[in-house]
Amino acid sequence: MSGIDEKRAEIARLEAEFGPQDLRVADALEEFALWYAANRIYSGAEPYFRRSLQIRESMLGADVRVADALLRWAKCAEHKGKEEAGELFRRSQEVRESALGAASLDLLPALEELTDRHLRTFRIEDAVSCQKRCLELVEKIYGPQSGEAAATLLRLGKLLLRTKKPAEAEPLLRRAFAIRTTMETPDDTKLAATLDALIRTLAALEHAAEIGPLLQRSLQAKAAMLAKDPAELIEAFAATTQALARYGRVEDLTSLLPDGPATIWPGTARLLLQFAQRLLDAERRTDASDVAGLAIAALGRIFALPADARTAALRELWPDSMDDDLVTQMSRAPDPRDDRLAEVLAWVAMSQDGAHRDYAPNMLDLHAP
Repeated sequence: MSGIDEKRAEIARLEAEFGPQDLRVADALEEFALWYAANRIYSGAEPYFRRSLQIRESMLGADVRVADALLRWAKCAEHKGKEEAGELFRRSQEVRESALGAASLDLLPALEELTDRHLRTFRIEDAVSCQKRCLELVEKIYGPQSGEAAATLLRLGKLLLRTKKPAEAEPLLRRAFAIRTTMETPDDTKLAATLDALIRTLAALEHAAEIGPLLQRSLQAKAAMLAKDPAELIEAFAATTQALARYGRVEDLTSLLPDGPATIWPGTARLLLQFAQRLLDAERRTDASDVAGLAIAALGRIFALPADARTAALRELWPDSMDDDLVTQMSRAPDPRDDRLAEVLAWVAMSQDGAHRDYAPNMLDLHAP
């Protein structure tokens, strides 16, 4: 007997023993539907999902178990790219609200799942509506000053930014920031995420005067959060260089740079080089020169390493170098001059980002002897 025949025989046995409307029959029917779906035969799964759901609805009415069954079918339909997925998600949420009441905490996971579903299908406005509903529930259940409220305000604010509505996002993100700063044990990860979203919002609204201090606070939160992982900290700092070059102070970043082992020096040099480029783009030439000087100092620490370690660090600095001979030459140089280091940095810039190849003469000009 084949696997399909065995499953059909088991369903027939349950129907004969307990009756065709028994919930155990519904479970077996859904299990068979999921087996079909797992084997990429959605057309075979659909009638079993439908019959299983009909049994549950007739026996249970508006029950959470019916909502869960609809949700499982909806996820399967979405995975297979079926149009009925959206209607199934909607029905699942309606049944859940009917069963639990409009103010139940148990509605939140389903609303978050529905938000994610809308995002996957690029229905951002519908995702915003779901998150507004989540915020109402969270404020009723946990209170308007809770960490849960701050998290929901952040997500809703970021969604509004995606829909090009920074004016609507701003007060929500300010509320989230205020909640985070007044908590007894602030979470640096969540604080930094809130600050970054608020900074993007203020930039979109052209409220430049407020951005600098917020950038400083964000960098400080990231430095505290990632103090034990300097490489990840440098990566987090790199994501802020464009905003910092436009709105912030150089020392807000450079004063927080880690002073760790040789393995992170290439990352430090890359970060400083990128920051210098952003400053040049923002026409902050003096600041760009200062930061480029720091990059040269970081690179100079690499040249102080023994030959093998120096070569490894240089290759980590630019793994896809356009000039392998230069890498070899510089790794062997016992005491390269600063003007030569500037040339190395220019080559690094050219090999790391083709869009910034004009940076090479900029760097050489800034550090000409």
